[in-house]
Amino acid sequence: MLFYNDTKECEDYYIASGSEVTQLGEFPYFDNYSGTQSTTGSLSLLFFNETAAYGTAPTASLYTQYWEDYVSLLYNPRTRLLNMSAVIPLADYFKMELNALVQFRGNTYHLRAINDYNLNDGSCKVQLLGPVLEAVFSANIPLPSRPGELPDIPGEPSPI
Repeated sequence: MLFYNDTKECEDYYIASGSEVTQLGEFPYFDNYSGTQSTTGSLSLLFFNETAAYGTAPTASLYTQYWEDYVSLLYNPRTRLLNMSAVIPLADYFKMELNALVQFRGNTYHLRAINDYNLNDGSCKVQLLGPVLEAVFSANIPLPSRPGELPDIPGEPSPI
């Protein structure tokens, strides 16, 4: 998977196909970075960026865009991994996603796993990661002003 960044000029080269010979002076340019000249703001398909062939390497990567906040939360000394039993109604179970935020005892947590779900009574084992820190929330989501107060999160976090 690469970005198609148009074509680049080069020295003439020849391609033979049967008896026909074609002279070309450009080649299709595919790269891990978007744009014919990558800049610090270009998109990157790499987990950690390398030196760019044309231009400068972007500052953002797949890691910084999708994983950095999660990994910093995972290794933060204030973070806890909670394993607990819960009862989740079947209708709520079908709506839940593993990237959901849930509320438990006045804190907001990432839902990491739902295991051993019983379709008869809704009992299961749940794994939560958190509490979610300020850096994980986007700027448009207000955070609690006092400890124990819950933020208003779009999509209504599920209480457990």
